Amino acid sequence: MTDWGTIAIGTRMNDRCDPRFFNSWSHLIAGGLRRGDTVLDAAIELPQHFAGTALALFYLRSDADTLCMVDTDMIFQPDALERLRSDPAGYEYDILSALSVTRRKPFYPIVLRLKEENGETKYQCAKDEINGGIVEVDAVGTGFTLIRRSVFERMEKELSFGRWFFEFGHGGLGEDTQFCQRAKSLKASCKIGVHTGVSIGHRGPIAFYWNVKEKKTEMESYDQCAELFAAANKKGN
Repeated sequence: MTDWGTIAIGTRMNDRCDPRFFNSWSHLIAGGLRRGDTVLDAAIELPQHFAGTALALFYLRSDADTLCMVDTDMIFQPDALERLRSDPAGYEYDILSALSVTRRKPFYPIVLRLKEENGETKYQCAKDEINGGIVEVDAVGTGFTLIRRSVFERMEKELSFGRWFFEFGHGGLGEDTQFCQRAKSLKASCKIGVHTGVSIGHRGPIAFYWNVKEKKTEMESYDQCAELFAAANKKGN
């Protein structure tokens, strides 16, 4: 395929929808799609990995060439999808994400590469390579991400997945990262990238404090899961 073809866009929605996402989503479906594109039913009232699989199955029942997964804590311009899909440099990729940052400190760009450090393989941020072009990576989130139909078909054929495309991994691995690891494990490894020229916002839980000494406002985020896993790792669990 020379481009992404027709696109089906869909989202996962539980009990909360960010109000700014609602505005971004409304403008996208009103004016940011092409003729032949499809809007999927949202996957609702399910845990994230169940919802991801439900959305994939909704997509596979359509005749669209590509799935665009959009998370409900993202904000973006109406032309974000058009810019992501229309760059010829992205056509060689199987999975392509817009650029976002983590919604908890240290707020790094989600441009992830696997690297070995002290005998352990970890995901590290390749932020120095962000230049407005496409960066090849080992994993992306599903905040605003194109996934070709062939990725799901190959997972079904080679990994014998009838439906559970998205599952959480060991050690707190997110369902999106687990999905990417499976895509990379296929016989002809899927090519995964981040388009650093298509930047989107990531809404998150932020507290604001007044620093009396510095006389300025500070922001603080809280990641309970990261603290729990860090504590478990110290105990050797």
